[in-house]
Amino acid sequence: MVFTVADYILKRLSQQRVDTLFGVPAAFCAPLFDAVGAHNIKPVVTASDLEAGYAADGYARTKGLGAVAVANGVGTLSMLNAIAGAFVERSPVVVINGGPNTRNLNNLKDFDVLFSHSTGQPDADLAAYKLVTATAARAGQASEVPTLVDNAIATAVKKKRPVYIEINRDIWNLACPMPSGPLSVSNPAAGTETQLATTIVGLIRNATSPLILVGTEIQRYGLADKVAELIAKLGIRWSSQLLAKSALAEQGNGWVGVYAPPNSTPAAANAVEQADLLVMLGCVFPSGFARLVTSAGNRIVSAYDGKVRIKGGPKQNAEIGALVTALVTEAAKAPPALVPAAVDPPPPAPAAGPLTYRQVFERVGAALDSSWLVVPDTFIGISSAANLPVKGRDSFMCGAVWASIGHSVAAAVGASFGSSRRPLVICGDGGFHMTAQALSTIVRYGRNPVFVVIDNGIYAFEQFLIDDTYFSNPNAQPKPYVVLNRWDFVKFANGLGLQSAQAVSTAAAFDTALGTAKASNAPALIVARVDPHDLPAELS
Repeated sequence: MVFTVADYILKRLSQQRVDTLFGVPAAFCAPLFDAVGAHNIKPVVTASDLEAGYAADGYARTKGLGAVAVANGVGTLSMLNAIAGAFVERSPVVVINGGPNTRNLNNLKDFDVLFSHSTGQPDADLAAYKLVTATAARAGQASEVPTLVDNAIATAVKKKRPVYIEINRDIWNLACPMPSGPLSVSNPAAGTETQLATTIVGLIRNATSPLILVGTEIQRYGLADKVAELIAKLGIRWSSQLLAKSALAEQGNGWVGVYAPPNSTPAAANAVEQADLLVMLGCVFPSGFARLVTSAGNRIVSAYDGKVRIKGGPKQNAEIGALVTALVTEAAKAPPALVPAAVDPPPPAPAAGPLTYRQVFERVGAALDSSWLVVPDTFIGISSAANLPVKGRDSFMCGAVWASIGHSVAAAVGASFGSSRRPLVICGDGGFHMTAQALSTIVRYGRNPVFVVIDNGIYAFEQFLIDDTYFSNPNAQPKPYVVLNRWDFVKFANGLGLQSAQAVSTAAAFDTALGTAKASNAPALIVARVDPHDLPAELS
């Protein structure tokens, strides 16, 4: 049997433990879906192209590498938002696109005849994806495929960013050589790491109130064990960014809470912002960090994207894995300092009274154990989600920097395949509107996430950002453009085949609904109805 271009791509993906291909099949990429069975890769056909991108992203964040293929043009451009978020948040997704053939391109050039889903630009998809991937390239001939594919997949793994592969639609089934040896997916050390570690640990030892801020690269590069060891050997307080919540288990001496400005807990905000030395490991800086990183550079050490900057000095090359290893070695040369015990969350209040944001998050927090993967959306409750007492490592996933509403619902599709934990999605009703059809995929493939949709009838986060006085005046009317069309979420879910769906409006009923969902292995939807003037505790 001929080993083909499609086989080559799938073989390389399976060697990186990818066992699921997300997408919406179309003529230009159908041979790729035809070939998956020979490589023990399961095709998961989603309800939209955007969902496919989010699902591949959720899978990549939990499994280490994801893959997706949709129709050229109409599919790839629809999915662009999802891949942009993966790019910003260091999620390695391989986008595989069936592109035009030589005849298509010649007809476009010579006669202005558009090929299927064409914008009239021969490189439209390729040009668009160059903006949101670490590498984007097209293979016109089968002989180009091994080098192009090897480079793309290795780049995705090494840089923790999405990549784009476009394949001439005529060459999918042409003969292609078998892969030659394993891919090289490790980043070489720069040679600067030992000296940098000596300097950084020296600064920490000489500081009065140092703190380590853990960023998402620590999770993406599998450095959690080493960073936990570093914290223990130094005896240092530590926090994490929201994007990196649960990269390390949130316990032990020195833990101060998640730093998520402008709505961090006082303990986390004070610890980070008053530290006389702040060591940021693998952080991505969202807009909320602007004041800190622009005004406190003389007390910040940052390591990310293969660079290190010490107290506003020039960036120096350093591979983060080698740097963390060197930091641990250097930290072991002296005994650890004494630091305060971990900051524990307050116990939840009893389940009583009408449902509020506070009650929803307190009840979720009380129900959490090591079986859950919490997946909050970008919504007005994201600051409350930051403070949930999740259990263990890799128990939380969010789009905290790109902040695209609706990410959680569709990303949970991918996470349900990539993680051994059960996704628990917490989403605003506006965000749910964006990707609600993902429930169809959940039912079709027998996945079991639980979706909590907080129903208040408005885009509450937008109302808060535009005019927060609305929430303190029970007679105030929201901006007309933030008011949502009220869905019957239960009937909607039932219509897509999800039978376990109910709406609740009291804390006690929410407790019961969450307990029932947890006890069942079926997917479930819980609609938590709250007053539109209610605010999460962190914003009140």
